[in-house]
Amino acid sequence: MVHRFWLLAAIVFGLGVSLGGQTLRCGSDARRAELYAENPALLLKRQEREARLQARLRQGGFEGRGTLTIPVVVHILWHEPEENLPDERIHSQIEALNRDFQALNEEIPLVPAEFAPFIAEVGIEFCLATHDPEGNPTDGITRTFTPNPAIGGSADIHYTERGGHDAWDTERYLNIWVAKFQGVSGVGSFPGEDPPAEQGVEVDYRYFGTIDALPPLDRGRTTTHEVGHFLNLEHPWGPNFDSGCNEDDFVDDTPLSSRTYNGECPSHPQVSCGSNDMFMNFMYYTDDACMALFTLGQKARMLAALELFRPALLEAAGCLPVATHEPAPLQAPSLFPNPSSGSVVLELPPEWQGATLRLFDIRGRALPFTQCGSPARPTLQLEGLPPGAYWLFVEKNGARSVRRLILAPH
Repeated sequence: MVHRFWLLAAIVFGLGVSLGGQTLRCGSDARRAELYAENPALLLKRQEREARLQARLRQGGFEGRGTLTIPVVVHILWHEPEENLPDERIHSQIEALNRDFQALNEEIPLVPAEFAPFIAEVGIEFCLATHDPEGNPTDGITRTFTPNPAIGGSADIHYTERGGHDAWDTERYLNIWVAKFQGVSGVGSFPGEDPPAEQGVEVDYRYFGTIDALPPLDRGRTTTHEVGHFLNLEHPWGPNFDSGCNEDDFVDDTPLSSRTYNGECPSHPQVSCGSNDMFMNFMYYTDDACMALFTLGQKARMLAALELFRPALLEAAGCLPVATHEPAPLQAPSLFPNPSSGSVVLELPPEWQGATLRLFDIRGRALPFTQCGSPARPTLQLEGLPPGAYWLFVEKNGARSVRRLILAPH
């Protein structure tokens, strides 16, 4: 077994991080550096892909596409019984991914005001596959006993004959391998860099899902972060962990940064490279409770990467629905106009009529408002509120729908 994280120390010292015995949030930089050392031509290919990506981004057209669905297969590699995670915990991870990529996570109202305009609903959802590559029915989960007690972080995890599990067609499935790691919580493969049989995401079982996961990485954000890499997102400090303020992540609305915040849950503002860091972005190393958003620029980059480098995922079909905040049988309420300059009409399907309504600003503060009109189409009077982003919670009988509302200048 060959471990890939021999560059861990280089990451730590290159970014000025003192781990103090903590787990490193992500091993993707180390993985990439090792791949480049073995095959220097990969760097040139990455630069060529980046040029293609930037050309596609200049064309635009990433709004109004509807929701894209990516089928997922989760490969559980277990040596001890506690590593063989139950289905409900795997489902909780899919739920967490969907909340994070749809901007329905509960931390959204806590995003600082200066970053709130950049919050993105990415328009990607994830679901457990219902058919395997041969067309057989499946629950989207494989379970394999491995004789290797720490197979995470090695190439072996991807190969059945070496104690892991062979990938399902990596062009048509997002493969997620879950196993025990040492010193790092997860790894995500960038498009075109790892061998095809190793493309996907790897996560330490202790940080997978939201049920009984190990704090402070217990809200499923290790997987969210690594899926970001799978969709071609860089860390905010750029592709090279020793670049200081000389490189960035090729995204205009994420400020230049040179800090990782590994093992931290800082308070805003935190400054590096002459500006406030967006440390609550999913692509930092912050603790799970302090992560909150992808940006509009990151959304465009992920959608462009899907189109250019992982197009077969856009054609894949057949998923096992997994609920997010809204139970599947319920039709979602809708707001219009949105954006609005004042009054907003909330259209409530029958099952939501009589629901409790709560309004929050971007700092998570509950706000008063006047409600009038019929139970099916109440009007919210919001003229006294300043322009910006708000979140309306619609709650009834334990179900919740979260609607994002934008108030434009009067």
